[in-house]
Amino acid sequence: MVLEAQNVTINVGSKTIVDCVSLTVEPGSITVLVGPNGAGKSTLLGALGGHLALSSGRAIIAGRDLTQLTPKQLCNQRAVMLQSDNLVFDFTVNDVIRMGLVWQFAVSENEKNDVIGDLASKCGIVDLLSQSVLTLSGGEKQRVHFCRCLVQIWGKHDRDTRRYLLLDEPTSGQDIANELRVLRLVKEIATERNIGIFLVVHDLNLAAHFGDIFYVMKEGRLVANGERDTVMTEDILSSVYETPVKTELTSSGLRIHTF
Repeated sequence: MVLEAQNVTINVGSKTIVDCVSLTVEPGSITVLVGPNGAGKSTLLGALGGHLALSSGRAIIAGRDLTQLTPKQLCNQRAVMLQSDNLVFDFTVNDVIRMGLVWQFAVSENEKNDVIGDLASKCGIVDLLSQSVLTLSGGEKQRVHFCRCLVQIWGKHDRDTRRYLLLDEPTSGQDIANELRVLRLVKEIATERNIGIFLVVHDLNLAAHFGDIFYVMKEGRLVANGERDTVMTEDILSSVYETPVKTELTSSGLRIHTF
């Protein structure tokens, strides 16, 4: 009952963006994908979320090909946070978060409001609920969309439904405190709600601290995968990023130095 890519290839015109990649996201764990710019990370995440057509291979969730699922079925099993929001209308923050309420047609308005209020508080945006999203900073918008995704997978789903959260650079616009707020919430929902997390992130130290399973991409192909100490090594990272990388194991975890 996993989310997986099986030999996925994605071509755009004559260029291969993702080249025969296989990857598995387990419930209850954080699977991290790292790699340099242009490696194909966001494209692969889009394929796993059902946003992109595959040139070959399969994207599967809980044993079913994503192409076999209706939009409603897909929304009940996974939430996707992309790097850009593309919102140009004057929605309030509350309006945007409520877009994640794909599961609660049968519950009361009070229950819906309770979930939104609780998660908005956890995301540090409760004071923004009545504001227009067009007035927000980039980091605030990012947390609003993160909250929307949490609402989508947090609620009263079928107990046997495995759920997944796909996040593309969810902390790229955040300050230090909010980086930790977001990733601690990610860890919480993975461990306490058995939700599978697929996380694309550039910060290697954040990846090393919060991740469980690691995949490394370069030029559309996977070059390494496995547990942290097998993948996040000086040799692999220096080769992939084409710059010297040093690692240090400390009492608080693995530290990665690039200068």
